[in-house]
Amino acid sequence: MNTDPENQATDRPEKVLAATDIDSVRFADEDARRRTEPLLTPEQAPSAWRLVKRNASRSVWRHADGEGVLYFKHFHNPSLAHRLKRLLGRGGGIREMRYSRYLSRRGVPVPQILAVYSSGSAEWLISEGIEPAQPADEWHAERLAAGDHAAIRQATVALARLIGKMHAQGVIHRDLHCGNVLIPEDSPDRPVLMDLHRMSRRRRISRHSRAANLAQLFSDRRLWTTRTQRLRFLKHYLQAAAAEGTLVGWVRLVEPLARRHSRRLNAKRERRIFSSNRYFAPLRVGRWRGHVVLASKRRVPGSQAAGSVFTSQQWQQALADIDGLFTGPGVEVIKDSRSSFVVRRKLRLGETELDVYIKRPRRKHGRRWLADVFRNSRPLRAFYLGHALLARHLHTALPLAALEKRAGRLLLDSVLITEAVTAGDAGNGAKSASLHLNRFLNRYLGDGDDEALPARQRNRLAQQVLWQLGRLLRRLHEEGFAHRDLKASNLLVHWNGSPGHPPAAILVDLDGARQVRRVSARQEFRGLMRLNVSLLECPAVTHAGRLRMLIGYLRRPGMTRVPFKPYWRQLQNWSNRKIRRQIASRQRRQKARRRTQP
Repeated sequence: MNTDPENQATDRPEKVLAATDIDSVRFADEDARRRTEPLLTPEQAPSAWRLVKRNASRSVWRHADGEGVLYFKHFHNPSLAHRLKRLLGRGGGIREMRYSRYLSRRGVPVPQILAVYSSGSAEWLISEGIEPAQPADEWHAERLAAGDHAAIRQATVALARLIGKMHAQGVIHRDLHCGNVLIPEDSPDRPVLMDLHRMSRRRRISRHSRAANLAQLFSDRRLWTTRTQRLRFLKHYLQAAAAEGTLVGWVRLVEPLARRHSRRLNAKRERRIFSSNRYFAPLRVGRWRGHVVLASKRRVPGSQAAGSVFTSQQWQQALADIDGLFTGPGVEVIKDSRSSFVVRRKLRLGETELDVYIKRPRRKHGRRWLADVFRNSRPLRAFYLGHALLARHLHTALPLAALEKRAGRLLLDSVLITEAVTAGDAGNGAKSASLHLNRFLNRYLGDGDDEALPARQRNRLAQQVLWQLGRLLRRLHEEGFAHRDLKASNLLVHWNGSPGHPPAAILVDLDGARQVRRVSARQEFRGLMRLNVSLLECPAVTHAGRLRMLIGYLRRPGMTRVPFKPYWRQLQNWSNRKIRRQIASRQRRQKARRRTQP
């Protein structure tokens, strides 16, 4: 969110309304005029507007009057294209009022637009609030955590009928995702469509256009819905929209379009990582150049920085002496090897103090000096990969900053700062834990440990953790990422201690990860083999547990039976060869160490 005080001061509703020509305001009806016209006079304009949302194109403010809640949406994009649209009567506010009238008369639930003002330089609208209500994505996450599948089923059917009715009226919503659907608290079976300025109307909607519109919604909920729920949605949608074709035919049409939409959306998000926006910013400190995080849209389990907002000035002050970050009181050396130097310390950004890891890579081979001339440094690549994974809802330790120092194109030095996901208070009387994979399994699943859980809860936790490890690797490969160093020390498990909340697997140290066009079968097996070898080193994991990890990797939506035995035999063979190579490598290092000793 943009927190510039100067912009907020000039954008406040009372200032915008005071500069409005009242004669040019369009009201929905006389009742809307009676309710909103007093807000347009400077002496009666309320000063209790509260900012709800702000981005580059519009701001949304909330105000409660005696009759309910009003929302003021100010469209402040100053581009020439938007000014021309306003002059031609096609601005966002005018479109919202037009579609609000059109759809509400045909029984499609939408918010009522009370007043609209549009000119070449300014445009705003006042709408009636729908409260109490929640965005459908937040509502769905809460119901899913509570196990209320009956409410989810009811809302799924209601949303399918809503979209079907909208398409039957010849209207397409070009930004159809659950964040633009409100679920009223008193009537969850009557969802409401929002952001009507993103709609378009056609005389006839083709089958492909309908499927592409549904693909946006499927892409948004793909990770949190089952195949059965999506089929139920399509079944009721076809009935409401009176669309031709079979259910199987529509599934085969929508699902590839949903995958394509996800790829386009992820590519758009990745382009923002190295640009200047409300989440990222370029930074220059002396001869150091790089990129930093201002805010995070994704909530990483156990992360403090994900809920904070920073500024470029705070980063300038924190990174004024980069070499000094590796020395001084409170600095703990975690790793000092030929490949990297890693320390852990506290880093203060404004009023926030973060526990961070600071990593300075080292090059073991001379050929990498030449390769780094033509590519980004390891910290910048890890920074990019970390946020690309977070955009795909894959948990990783939050990369906060990546900087490099060059002489021309020659890379001299580079630094990566990531947040340390640590233990803390879970907020429900339990203690949250973020531990490396094997340590977590030995701590909570071992029989002899004092913190070991009762047998029934221990078995349930083991199933959840090992299944999630398989699913994490499956998702990693599905999204086009290969990891050549996937081992227990590069995986954290975060758990708040509550049986109702399953643990979450978190990736750390992305030096071994890379994005590929297509993950080969060999790369898939190498990832499975390394994860299997790491679990072999953990006494708390049984043969059945490692098999559950494999089945979690192999199982996909719609599969009834997983043919795991051929994969299991091949995985065991690869794991045995890996263990023999590890033993031989350790023996060679021990012999070399003994020869160098006096």
